[in-house]
Amino acid sequence: MNLQEHIKRVLREEVNKKYLKPSEKSEKFILDRLNDMASGAEIYHLKSYDTRHDFEFCKNGKQIMNLALFFEETDDNTPTSEREFESSTLSIPTDFVDGILGIFPIRKNYLNYIIEEWFEDTFLSKISNMIGRNDISVEELSFSDRAYACVPPIKEVPEGVTQDEMIKVIMNNTLWRKKDLLALEEREPGSIEFMYLQKLRNNEINRLDSGNPMGENEIKEGELTERCWKGYTQKGMKTMFGKRYPNCVKKKKK
Repeated sequence: MNLQEHIKRVLREEVNKKYLKPSEKSEKFILDRLNDMASGAEIYHLKSYDTRHDFEFCKNGKQIMNLALFFEETDDNTPTSEREFESSTLSIPTDFVDGILGIFPIRKNYLNYIIEEWFEDTFLSKISNMIGRNDISVEELSFSDRAYACVPPIKEVPEGVTQDEMIKVIMNNTLWRKKDLLALEEREPGSIEFMYLQKLRNNEINRLDSGNPMGENEIKEGELTERCWKGYTQKGMKTMFGKRYPNCVKKKKK
């Protein structure tokens, strides 16, 4: 046996000592924990233009999971139902994964596989019906370091709120300028109201999360990037201010 083969053998033996082999017992334990975590959760469907749809899983006022679906970017107002499905990211709490690994020293890749399979078996059919698609799947798994407040989608503008007031709220929370918002509204009627309602909801989440040790400013920074802009798509996650955010990159035209 040469040196290279000896090193491989030693490493393989050490790995086998560190990790438990997958078993029915460990898999059942993980599935039971996942089912307990998701039991009684409400699912909120959030649309960001026609290129992104989010499904937030909320329990006891906190977000426990989020599935972000990304669809083909086009130059027109093609509805989501006619756009090609491109990718998806399922986000779950880091402490859930750490808790499992603390009990069963299994490979994290194996745990990730079980989580993805469990989610598809348990929820994908329901989500497919909600969005009217049968071609979606879980493409990537990411981990959230903190449980954020959950707020149901706001569907109506409060009575008496003018367009100028809506624009002001949007500009105070994003990088949009008034002339750009008006141009967008002319191209896609209803865009200002849609963005305004998103910001109302984000502000309520911000209010509920304001006691967070990370601070209110971090949440406001997150509002700038938590949903990818039109013309951009998510490619994994990135870390800013100690928090994980979707990594939004400009969509390449085919």
